[in-house]
Amino acid sequence: MRVNNVKAKWKKGEPAFGAWLAIPSSFSAEIMANQGFDYICIDMQHGMIDYQTAVTMLQAISTTDATPFVRVPWNEPGIIMKMLDAGAMGVV
Repeated sequence: MRVNNVKAKWKKGEPAFGAWLAIPSSFSAEIMANQGFDYICIDMQHGMIDYQTAVTMLQAISTTDATPFVRVPWNEPGIIMKMLDAGAMGVV
């Protein structure tokens, strides 16, 4: 099972640093995830990122040590569960 780096840092009382993605691109997600951030958050609320693009971005992030988060477009259980099923380890 994949380790949630953010939770691990918080348990030790350490801060977690991350980046937000609003560009709908798995390439940008992979590049940002390889920059040493603790987490990468895909922002579906503001911008042009749809479900399918978010899935490919989560796949790109999963090849790195960064913990994948998703900011969902609205507080609706269906999209939240789909993002968690797709690999998000945190939801905003």
